Amino acid sequence: MGGIGSGRYTRHQTKTTTDQAKRIDVRYMHQQGLLKPGMTGQLQWSVNGHPSGDIRYQTHEDHLSIHYQYRTAGGWEPIDERIAFSRSHCHFGGQRLWFLCPDCSRRVAVLYGTGKLFRCRHCHQLPYESQQIDSISRLIEQKHKLGRRMFEHYEYGSGWGRKKGMHQTTYERLLERYFHMEDDYHHQLQERFPELTGYL
Repeated sequence: MGGIGSGRYTRHQTKTTTDQAKRIDVRYMHQQGLLKPGMTGQLQWSVNGHPSGDIRYQTHEDHLSIHYQYRTAGGWEPIDERIAFSRSHCHFGGQRLWFLCPDCSRRVAVLYGTGKLFRCRHCHQLPYESQQIDSISRLIEQKHKLGRRMFEHYEYGSGWGRKKGMHQTTYERLLERYFHMEDDYHHQLQERFPELTGYL
């Protein structure tokens, strides 16, 4: 059922996305126990298994100090920055730790490095990967996600069999949404490629 959208359109990305930038994630560091005051260490990144950069850090009670080298036309420039922490109360007790962006003071979980400095995605104007996908490709991905949720068997854009444990009423509701996505897909495709009218 529903073999539409089994292919994949070429995605024309115009700028670096959050998935492509180096990142410092306060959640990851906290989970790994790296944010206890007085700790020092190194964060490293790699691309296709090859090192692509690293920074040294030192954790303090109210901030994280980072130290690294930035390559310029004239050589290497040492960078030393202080990233302040912020804390918020969780609904079920405890506190959640955040970074404060050094430029805009926005409370964020991740800082991104796409050039000389690590800043929030808003300051770097970094889109999420999903924001770079055109509407047809996004619709195809949403359709695949729904198909895998509702069909017992789903592959190559086709699905059959209600998912085990799913109520019939839920299945029928999702099936209506699924068919609506197919109709929307046809409509967008005909608008984008009118020469295909009569073949869809």
